Amino acid sequence: MKTGKIWQGRFSRPTATEMEKFSHSLSVDRRLWREDLAVNRAWTEALVGVGLLTPDEFATIQQGLNQIEKEMANNEFPFHPNDEDIHSAIERRLSELIGDKGAKIHTGRSRNDQVITDLFLYLRKQLQHTLTELRQLQEVLVNIADSQHKLIMPGYTHLQQAQPVLFSHYVMSLFWILERDRQRLQRAQQDCGTLPLGSGALAGSGFAVDRHLLAQKLGFTKISENSIDAVSHRDVPIEIAFHLTQLLLHLSRYAADLILWSTQEFNFVSLDQAYCTGSSMMPQKCNPDSLELLRGKAASAVGHLQALLTLCHGLPHTYNRDLQEDKPHIFAILDLSHESLLIFRNVWATLKINDKAIKEKLGSNILATELADYLTTRGMPFRESHQTVGRIVRWAEENNLQLENIPLEKYQEFSALFSDDVKQWLKIEHSVARRNLPGGTGPKAVHQQILQAKKILQQTQASTINPA
Repeated sequence: MKTGKIWQGRFSRPTATEMEKFSHSLSVDRRLWREDLAVNRAWTEALVGVGLLTPDEFATIQQGLNQIEKEMANNEFPFHPNDEDIHSAIERRLSELIGDKGAKIHTGRSRNDQVITDLFLYLRKQLQHTLTELRQLQEVLVNIADSQHKLIMPGYTHLQQAQPVLFSHYVMSLFWILERDRQRLQRAQQDCGTLPLGSGALAGSGFAVDRHLLAQKLGFTKISENSIDAVSHRDVPIEIAFHLTQLLLHLSRYAADLILWSTQEFNFVSLDQAYCTGSSMMPQKCNPDSLELLRGKAASAVGHLQALLTLCHGLPHTYNRDLQEDKPHIFAILDLSHESLLIFRNVWATLKINDKAIKEKLGSNILATELADYLTTRGMPFRESHQTVGRIVRWAEENNLQLENIPLEKYQEFSALFSDDVKQWLKIEHSVARRNLPGGTGPKAVHQQILQAKKILQQTQASTINPA
């Protein structure tokens, strides 16, 4: 039985030792072993269909692949220093187990179409993990929103108090952005449903294998239309990397809010100590490291995405070895997404919400917009009411008074349109209750959001997935 490089026939000199180390990708792509075995099984069956393998050869090859699967699953696979990648490692081991029949499995295909087929299979499975993790986070958020449906908090723009909102409305804002992330990832998962196998190196296989049957065997929904396109482009993996990076950016913004709110200055929330760490010097510290790391890992994902985009910039057609470098970045972003979603879900699930501190931080100036609306309902143009209330706020600050403590007589000095009922407009509950339009922060509107979210969760009931 011959051993060595699968392409060694053309060469009269061995590969330099440093080149071996430089070119090997096994440490990265060995996680694709399950997918590669599935592709090998389907491809050998297709070779039987065109008469290139006998049924007996097919059975022998399947037995060998089954043995490799057991070795891989038990961490007993004998990797060799000459194994360039997971694909050549499996083919080499198959030949060791069954002899020259193992060398027949690569008939009519290239590593070019083999690699991208493996990657699509892997991405589909990993995205199913991500979709499940996303749904679990959404479920935690809906439960929190449902349990905190009466709590009113200051809403912020520019980190300045702006208008009162329900805490549940804030929590649901994260639910909806995650829902858009979920839908984007679901579409990207569907884009991995096009089978590249059978495209060969670039021109298509030289043997008339049944690609539609291959697609059916491997769970693809259709076959690629163009062999050059199938082996040379990475737009689908890059799109997935982008959506996952955007998801991590979304988590990082909400993590930044929770970090700020967990400070003594805010004290809106308290993180469970299981998701905090201490200081090596200051005994009193309980730092929100889980959330800070979420922000940092989002930045790492951005770097990996940038590397992917740069990798594919200006590449000539068709396949180039540069594309071997796509997987470290794609896998890194996938891993960052899985661990970040788990941590963020657990942070929210164990978060303590300090109702009293939140209520105490509601300043009366947060109702300035209510005063402007009040005057508008009495016929004053909004631009004029805006300026009038601005002068009232300035006077209140100069005189160290809250808006609700200004006497009616003083209000009437600014505008005769003010009457006794203005005090009702200076109640936090009144401000929130006025905003019951769809999408608003009013209690009825938020209740409708939560009902709609629960309906979505029912429709997207996560299936149980065994991690790889």
